[in-house]
Amino acid sequence: MKRLLILSLVVMQTACINLGDRSTSGEQELAAQQAARRAAMSEEARARYDAMTDEERARYDAMTDEERARYDAMTDEERARYDAMTDEERARYDAMTDEERARYDSMTDEERARYDAMTDEARTRYDAMSEEERARYDAMTDEERARYDAMTDEERAQEADERKREAARIEEERRQEEIRIQSELAQIEELRQQRMEDNDDPSLIGMVTEEQLREANPLLLEQSIYYDYDQYSVNTKYAPIIAAHARFLVANPTVKIFMEGNCDDRGSPEYNIALGQRRSDAVQRALLALGVPPRQIEAVSFGAERPVAFGQNEDAWARNRRADFAYPMLKDPDVYIAPSIRALTTNE
Repeated sequence: MKRLLILSLVVMQTACINLGDRSTSGEQELAAQQAARRAAMSEEARARYDAMTDEERARYDAMTDEERARYDAMTDEERARYDAMTDEERARYDAMTDEERARYDSMTDEERARYDAMTDEARTRYDAMSEEERARYDAMTDEERARYDAMTDEERAQEADERKREAARIEEERRQEEIRIQSELAQIEELRQQRMEDNDDPSLIGMVTEEQLREANPLLLEQSIYYDYDQYSVNTKYAPIIAAHARFLVANPTVKIFMEGNCDDRGSPEYNIALGQRRSDAVQRALLALGVPPRQIEAVSFGAERPVAFGQNEDAWARNRRADFAYPMLKDPDVYIAPSIRALTTNE
Protein backbone atom coordinates (compact mmCIF):
# COMPACT_ATOMS: atom_id res chain seq x y z
CA MET A 1 0.00 0.00 0.00
CA LYS A 2 2.79 2.34 0.91
CA ARG A 3 4.58 1.53 -2.34
CA LEU A 4 1.40 2.22 -4.32
CA LEU A 5 0.98 5.62 -2.69
CA ILE A 6 4.60 6.56 -3.42
CA LEU A 7 4.17 5.49 -7.05
CA SER A 8 1.03 7.65 -7.40
CA LEU A 9 2.84 10.69 -6.06
CA VAL A 10 5.70 10.18 -8.51
CA VAL A 11 3.27 9.94 -11.44
CA MET A 12 1.43 13.11 -10.38
CA GLN A 13 4.69 15.00 -9.98
CA THR A 14 5.82 13.91 -13.42
CA ALA A 15 2.49 15.02 -14.94
CA CYS A 16 2.78 18.43 -13.30
CA ILE A 17 6.31 18.80 -14.61
CA ASN A 18 5.11 17.92 -18.11
CA LEU A 19 2.20 20.41 -17.89
CA GLY A 20 4.57 23.07 -16.66
CA ASP A 21 6.91 22.34 -19.53
CA ARG A 22 4.06 22.61 -22.05
CA SER A 23 2.83 25.87 -20.45
CA THR A 24 6.34 27.29 -20.52
CA SER A 25 6.68 26.16 -24.12
CA GLY A 26 3.40 27.90 -25.10
CA GLU A 27 4.43 31.10 -23.39
CA GLN A 28 7.81 30.95 -25.04
CA GLU A 29 6.17 30.42 -28.46
CA LEU A 30 3.83 33.39 -27.90
CA ALA A 31 6.72 35.54 -26.76
CA ALA A 32 8.68 34.53 -29.85
CA GLN A 33 5.73 35.46 -32.11
CA GLN A 34 5.39 38.83 -30.38
CA ALA A 35 9.13 39.49 -30.69
CA ALA A 36 9.12 38.58 -34.38
CA ARG A 37 6.11 40.74 -35.06
CA ARG A 38 7.61 43.62 -33.08
CA ALA A 39 10.89 43.35 -34.99
CA ALA A 40 8.99 43.64 -38.30
CA MET A 41 7.21 46.82 -37.21
CA SER A 42 8.15 50.33 -38.22
CA GLU A 43 9.56 52.53 -35.47
CA GLU A 44 6.26 54.36 -35.18
CA ALA A 45 4.25 51.12 -34.94
CA ARG A 46 6.74 49.69 -32.43
CA ALA A 47 6.48 52.77 -30.22
CA ARG A 48 2.69 52.54 -30.35
CA TYR A 49 2.82 48.80 -29.55
CA ASP A 50 5.10 49.34 -26.57
CA ALA A 51 2.80 52.10 -25.26
CA MET A 52 -0.26 49.82 -25.26
CA THR A 53 -1.79 48.55 -22.06
CA ASP A 54 -1.67 44.79 -21.44
CA GLU A 55 -5.33 44.55 -22.46
CA GLU A 56 -4.78 46.49 -25.71
CA ARG A 57 -1.69 44.45 -26.55
CA ALA A 58 -3.52 41.19 -25.88
CA ARG A 59 -6.33 42.30 -28.19
CA TYR A 60 -3.83 43.40 -30.84
CA ASP A 61 -1.96 40.06 -30.66
CA ALA A 62 -5.27 38.18 -30.99
CA MET A 63 -6.17 39.97 -34.23
CA THR A 64 -5.95 38.27 -37.60
CA ASP A 65 -3.28 39.55 -39.99
CA GLU A 66 -5.99 41.37 -41.96
CA GLU A 67 -7.43 43.04 -38.86
CA ARG A 68 -3.97 44.00 -37.66
CA ALA A 69 -3.07 45.52 -41.06
CA ARG A 70 -6.28 47.55 -41.02
CA TYR A 71 -5.62 48.69 -37.46
CA ASP A 72 -2.08 49.79 -38.32
CA ALA A 73 -3.36 51.75 -41.33
CA MET A 74 -5.81 53.77 -39.23
CA THR A 75 -5.25 57.41 -38.38
CA ASP A 76 -4.61 58.25 -34.73
CA GLU A 77 -8.18 59.54 -34.45
CA GLU A 78 -9.67 56.37 -35.96
CA ARG A 79 -7.47 54.17 -33.78
CA ALA A 80 -8.45 56.06 -30.62
CA ARG A 81 -12.11 55.67 -31.55
CA TYR A 82 -11.61 51.95 -32.25
CA ASP A 83 -9.88 51.40 -28.90
CA ALA A 84 -12.71 53.20 -27.10
CA MET A 85 -15.39 50.92 -28.60
CA THR A 86 -17.14 48.26 -26.60
CA ASP A 87 -16.45 44.65 -27.55
CA GLU A 88 -19.85 44.53 -29.29
CA GLU A 89 -19.19 47.72 -31.29
CA ARG A 90 -15.71 46.50 -32.22
CA ALA A 91 -17.03 43.15 -33.39
CA ARG A 92 -19.65 44.91 -35.52
CA TYR A 93 -17.00 47.24 -36.95
CA ASP A 94 -14.69 44.35 -37.83
CA ALA A 95 -17.58 42.55 -39.56
CA MET A 96 -18.35 45.53 -41.84
CA THR A 97 -17.47 45.56 -45.51
CA ASP A 98 -14.80 48.04 -46.61
CA GLU A 99 -17.52 50.30 -48.04
CA GLU A 100 -19.57 50.23 -44.82
CA ARG A 101 -16.45 50.85 -42.74
CA ALA A 102 -15.43 53.82 -44.91
CA ARG A 103 -18.90 55.29 -44.54
CA TYR A 104 -18.81 54.75 -40.78
CA ASP A 105 -15.41 56.45 -40.49
CA SER A 106 -16.65 59.45 -42.50
CA MET A 107 -19.62 60.05 -40.20
CA THR A 108 -19.70 62.93 -37.76
CA ASP A 109 -19.57 62.05 -34.07
CA GLU A 110 -23.31 62.76 -33.84
CA GLU A 111 -24.13 60.51 -36.80
CA ARG A 112 -21.87 57.76 -35.48
CA ALA A 113 -23.46 57.90 -32.03
CA ARG A 114 -26.90 57.67 -33.62
CA TYR A 115 -25.79 54.74 -35.77
CA ASP A 116 -24.33 52.87 -32.78
CA ALA A 117 -27.56 53.44 -30.83
CA MET A 118 -29.75 51.89 -33.56
CA THR A 119 -31.35 48.50 -33.18
CA ASP A 120 -29.93 45.75 -35.39
CA GLU A 121 -33.07 45.98 -37.55
CA ALA A 122 -32.77 49.76 -37.96
CA ARG A 123 -29.05 49.49 -38.67
CA THR A 124 -29.62 46.83 -41.34
CA ARG A 125 -32.26 49.03 -42.96
CA TYR A 126 -29.93 52.04 -42.85
CA ASP A 127 -27.07 50.09 -44.45
CA ALA A 128 -29.39 48.94 -47.24
CA MET A 129 -30.43 52.51 -48.16
CA SER A 130 -29.16 54.23 -51.27
CA GLU A 131 -26.84 57.21 -50.77
CA GLU A 132 -29.72 59.56 -51.57
CA GLU A 133 -32.03 57.87 -49.05
CA ARG A 134 -29.30 57.84 -46.42
CA ALA A 135 -28.57 61.55 -46.95
CA ARG A 136 -32.26 62.35 -46.59
CA TYR A 137 -32.49 60.23 -43.43
CA ASP A 138 -29.45 61.93 -41.90
CA ALA A 139 -30.95 65.36 -42.67
CA MET A 140 -34.17 64.58 -40.79
CA THR A 141 -34.93 66.08 -37.41
CA ASP A 142 -35.06 63.70 -34.44
CA GLU A 143 -38.86 63.87 -34.58
CA GLU A 144 -38.98 63.05 -38.29
CA ARG A 145 -36.49 60.22 -37.86
CA ALA A 146 -38.48 58.74 -34.98
CA ARG A 147 -41.65 58.88 -37.08
CA TYR A 148 -39.89 57.23 -40.01
CA ASP A 149 -38.42 54.46 -37.83
CA ALA A 150 -41.87 53.78 -36.34
CA MET A 151 -43.42 53.17 -39.77
CA THR A 152 -44.20 49.73 -41.06
CA ASP A 153 -42.33 48.51 -44.12
CA GLU A 154 -45.50 49.07 -46.15
CA GLU A 155 -45.86 52.68 -44.97
CA ARG A 156 -42.21 53.31 -45.67
CA ALA A 157 -42.59 51.88 -49.17
CA GLN A 158 -45.64 54.08 -49.82
CA GLU A 159 -43.71 57.17 -48.75
CA ALA A 160 -40.84 56.19 -51.05
CA ASP A 161 -43.31 55.81 -53.95
CA GLU A 162 -44.74 59.26 -53.24
CA ARG A 163 -41.24 60.69 -53.25
CA LYS A 164 -40.51 59.03 -56.58
CA ARG A 165 -43.72 60.42 -58.08
CA GLU A 166 -42.82 63.89 -56.85
CA ALA A 167 -39.30 63.56 -58.24
CA ALA A 168 -40.76 62.40 -61.57
CA ARG A 169 -43.10 65.40 -61.61
CA ILE A 170 -40.22 67.79 -60.96
CA GLU A 171 -38.12 66.09 -63.63
CA GLU A 172 -40.99 66.41 -66.12
CA GLU A 173 -41.32 70.10 -65.33
CA ARG A 174 -37.58 70.50 -65.83
CA ARG A 175 -37.80 68.63 -69.13
CA GLN A 176 -40.69 70.80 -70.33
CA GLU A 177 -38.75 73.91 -69.36
CA GLU A 178 -35.75 72.60 -71.30
CA ILE A 179 -37.99 72.01 -74.32
CA ARG A 180 -39.37 75.54 -73.99
CA ILE A 181 -35.86 77.00 -73.81
CA GLN A 182 -34.72 74.99 -76.83
CA SER A 183 -37.78 76.13 -78.76
CA GLU A 184 -37.05 79.72 -77.83
CA LEU A 185 -33.43 79.35 -78.89
CA ALA A 186 -34.60 77.91 -82.20
CA GLN A 187 -36.85 80.94 -82.70
CA ILE A 188 -33.93 83.22 -81.95
CA GLU A 189 -31.78 81.40 -84.48
CA GLU A 190 -34.57 81.75 -87.03
CA LEU A 191 -34.68 85.47 -86.35
CA ARG A 192 -30.92 85.67 -86.77
CA GLN A 193 -31.08 83.91 -90.10
CA GLN A 194 -33.90 86.16 -91.30
CA ARG A 195 -32.01 89.29 -90.34
CA MET A 196 -28.86 88.07 -92.03
CA GLU A 197 -30.86 87.45 -95.20
CA ASP A 198 -32.38 90.93 -95.03
CA ASN A 199 -29.14 92.74 -94.18
CA ASP A 200 -26.33 90.39 -95.09
CA ASP A 201 -24.62 91.79 -91.99
CA PRO A 202 -24.44 89.69 -88.78
CA SER A 203 -23.27 92.71 -86.78
CA LEU A 204 -26.80 94.17 -87.02
CA ILE A 205 -28.40 91.23 -85.19
CA GLY A 206 -30.04 92.32 -81.95
CA MET A 207 -29.65 96.04 -82.63
CA VAL A 208 -32.54 98.51 -82.51
CA THR A 209 -33.25 102.05 -83.64
CA GLU A 210 -34.89 104.91 -81.86
CA GLU A 211 -37.69 104.77 -84.43
CA GLN A 212 -38.36 101.13 -83.62
CA LEU A 213 -38.58 101.88 -79.93
CA ARG A 214 -40.92 104.81 -80.53
CA GLU A 215 -43.20 102.75 -82.76
CA ALA A 216 -43.29 99.88 -80.30
CA ASN A 217 -44.11 102.13 -77.33
CA PRO A 218 -43.13 105.76 -76.69
CA LEU A 219 -42.37 104.80 -73.09
CA LEU A 220 -39.34 102.91 -74.39
CA LEU A 221 -37.66 106.25 -74.99
CA GLU A 222 -37.81 106.80 -71.22
CA GLN A 223 -34.56 105.02 -70.47
CA SER A 224 -33.60 106.21 -66.97
CA ILE A 225 -34.91 105.27 -63.53
CA TYR A 226 -34.04 107.86 -60.87
CA TYR A 227 -33.41 107.31 -57.16
CA ASP A 228 -33.50 109.23 -53.92
CA TYR A 229 -30.20 109.93 -52.14
CA ASP A 230 -28.41 106.75 -51.04
CA GLN A 231 -31.38 104.59 -52.09
CA TYR A 232 -31.77 101.75 -54.58
CA SER A 233 -35.44 100.73 -54.27
CA VAL A 234 -37.43 101.45 -57.44
CA ASN A 235 -40.21 104.03 -57.10
CA THR A 236 -43.60 102.64 -58.16
CA LYS A 237 -44.10 105.57 -60.53
CA TYR A 238 -41.61 103.88 -62.87
CA ALA A 239 -43.65 100.65 -63.11
CA PRO A 240 -45.22 101.52 -66.51
CA ILE A 241 -41.78 102.28 -68.01
CA ILE A 242 -40.28 99.04 -66.72
CA ALA A 243 -43.32 97.09 -67.97
CA ALA A 244 -42.96 98.60 -71.46
CA HIS A 245 -39.29 97.61 -71.64
CA ALA A 246 -40.13 94.12 -70.38
CA ARG A 247 -42.77 93.61 -73.09
CA PHE A 248 -40.38 94.79 -75.80
CA LEU A 249 -37.59 92.49 -74.65
CA VAL A 250 -39.88 89.46 -74.42
CA ALA A 251 -41.12 90.17 -77.94
CA ASN A 252 -37.56 90.60 -79.23
CA PRO A 253 -35.45 87.75 -77.87
CA THR A 254 -32.34 88.69 -79.89
CA VAL A 255 -32.10 92.07 -78.16
CA LYS A 256 -29.88 92.22 -75.09
CA ILE A 257 -29.64 95.29 -72.89
CA PHE A 258 -27.35 96.52 -70.15
CA MET A 259 -28.83 97.99 -66.98
CA GLU A 260 -26.27 100.61 -66.00
CA GLY A 261 -26.30 101.77 -62.39
CA ASN A 262 -25.00 105.27 -61.63
CA CYS A 263 -24.48 107.54 -58.61
CA ASP A 264 -23.70 111.15 -57.81
CA ASP A 265 -20.10 111.88 -56.86
CA ARG A 266 -20.65 111.91 -53.11
CA GLY A 267 -19.22 108.86 -51.33
CA SER A 268 -16.12 106.79 -51.97
CA PRO A 269 -15.57 105.15 -55.37
CA GLU A 270 -15.99 101.71 -53.83
CA TYR A 271 -19.26 102.67 -52.15
CA ASN A 272 -20.63 104.26 -55.32
CA ILE A 273 -19.80 101.20 -57.44
CA ALA A 274 -21.63 98.97 -54.95
CA LEU A 275 -24.63 101.33 -54.77
CA GLY A 276 -24.80 101.62 -58.56
CA GLN A 277 -24.80 97.82 -58.81
CA ARG A 278 -27.68 97.57 -56.33
CA ARG A 279 -29.63 100.08 -58.42
CA SER A 280 -29.13 98.18 -61.70
CA ASP A 281 -29.84 94.88 -59.93
CA ALA A 282 -33.16 96.27 -58.64
CA VAL A 283 -34.38 97.08 -62.15
CA GLN A 284 -33.08 93.76 -63.46
CA ARG A 285 -35.10 91.90 -60.82
CA ALA A 286 -38.23 93.80 -61.86
CA LEU A 287 -37.69 92.88 -65.53
CA LEU A 288 -37.07 89.22 -64.65
CA ALA A 289 -40.28 89.18 -62.61
CA LEU A 290 -42.13 90.36 -65.73
CA GLY A 291 -40.85 87.40 -67.75
CA VAL A 292 -37.69 88.72 -69.42
CA PRO A 293 -35.16 85.86 -69.84
CA PRO A 294 -31.99 86.43 -67.76
CA ARG A 295 -29.74 86.18 -70.81
CA GLN A 296 -31.27 89.40 -72.21
CA ILE A 297 -30.22 91.60 -69.29
CA GLU A 298 -26.85 92.29 -67.76
CA ALA A 299 -26.68 94.56 -64.72
CA VAL A 300 -23.51 96.64 -64.36
CA SER A 301 -22.38 99.66 -62.37
CA PHE A 302 -20.36 102.73 -63.30
CA GLY A 303 -20.54 104.36 -59.87
CA ALA A 304 -19.99 108.09 -60.34
CA GLU A 305 -17.89 107.69 -63.49
CA ARG A 306 -20.61 108.58 -66.04
CA PRO A 307 -22.40 111.72 -64.91
CA VAL A 308 -24.98 113.36 -67.19
CA ALA A 309 -24.99 116.57 -65.15
CA PHE A 310 -22.05 118.45 -63.64
CA GLY A 311 -22.01 120.62 -60.58
CA GLN A 312 -22.17 120.36 -56.82
CA ASN A 313 -25.88 120.98 -56.38
CA GLU A 314 -29.00 118.97 -55.76
CA ASP A 315 -30.25 119.17 -59.35
CA ALA A 316 -27.03 117.68 -60.76
CA TRP A 317 -26.87 115.04 -58.06
CA ALA A 318 -30.50 114.01 -58.63
CA ARG A 319 -29.95 113.57 -62.38
CA ASN A 320 -26.90 111.36 -61.76
CA ARG A 321 -28.64 109.02 -59.31
CA ARG A 322 -30.08 106.67 -61.92
CA ALA A 323 -30.16 103.31 -63.68
CA ASP A 324 -30.16 103.44 -67.49
CA PHE A 325 -31.63 101.04 -70.04
CA ALA A 326 -28.77 100.73 -72.54
CA TYR A 327 -29.95 99.25 -75.84
CA PRO A 328 -27.59 98.34 -78.71
CA MET A 329 -28.62 101.27 -80.88
CA LEU A 330 -28.19 101.53 -84.64
CA LYS A 331 -27.81 105.18 -85.57
CA ASP A 332 -28.68 104.97 -89.30
CA PRO A 333 -32.20 103.55 -89.69
CA ASP A 334 -31.90 103.34 -93.45
CA VAL A 335 -29.23 100.66 -93.04
CA TYR A 336 -31.29 98.60 -90.70
CA ILE A 337 -35.03 98.70 -91.10
CA ALA A 338 -36.23 96.08 -93.55
CA PRO A 339 -39.93 95.12 -93.63
CA SER A 340 -39.38 91.68 -92.17
CA ILE A 341 -37.23 93.11 -89.38
CA ARG A 342 -39.77 95.78 -88.55
CA ALA A 343 -42.47 93.10 -88.27
CA LEU A 344 -40.27 90.94 -86.05
CA THR A 345 -39.12 93.69 -83.70
CA THR A 346 -42.30 95.70 -83.22
CA ASN A 347 -44.88 94.84 -80.55
CA GLU A 348 -48.17 94.02 -82.15
